[in-house]
Amino acid sequence: MKERGEAGERREEMVRRLVEAAGMVIDRNGCAAASTLEIVRQAGASRGALYHHFQSKRQLGDAVLYCQRRFFEQVSEQAWAGPAPQVWLQTLIDISHHYTVGILDDPVLRAAVRLSIEPGPYQSAESSAVPESARVADELQDYVQPAEAARTLVGCYSGIQLLALALAEGDGLHAQVTAMWRMCMPGIARKNILTRLRLGPPGSGRPSLPGARP
Repeated sequence: MKERGEAGERREEMVRRLVEAAGMVIDRNGCAAASTLEIVRQAGASRGALYHHFQSKRQLGDAVLYCQRRFFEQVSEQAWAGPAPQVWLQTLIDISHHYTVGILDDPVLRAAVRLSIEPGPYQSAESSAVPESARVADELQDYVQPAEAARTLVGCYSGIQLLALALAEGDGLHAQVTAMWRMCMPGIARKNILTRLRLGPPGSGRPSLPGARP
């Protein structure tokens, strides 16, 4: 039993190393240019170890995207664990800033963003769960469709993130995300909701719109 447990731990460690290495290489080079040889070198592993756990680079990409999905699952679980938020759009803003912290610290999450928007098999649908909740709570302007809003916001956020990191302006990413919300949120939220929103990261304590509460 002990040997089986140790073998399982070794397997999990190798999988973790390979996924992290794939994230680093994809983050640096993009998916098309990310070679399995460079990934195994980054992981300090062999090609045999890679293909023992992943049959193809496509499966490695799936594992990278799973890390992103798990991140949002955990954030969503926290959002839905307690009482319903007073303002669902504030939850949406806060999720974007939590994710910003994640991608600044984790190359696997950055790689997942590249996989999601680069041409290829990894492009994924955007979750509209929080915008749907905002619609039910009457926070959205009449013409706003939750799925359309989710797709537009993900596109805006991904572009800002990639541009900031390409220009080595990662330290200012929170400010750029805040600016994105300052420009986009007036087209999404009803006026009585708009003035209640904090567009900066949690704890920033700075109002981002005239009349907004800290």
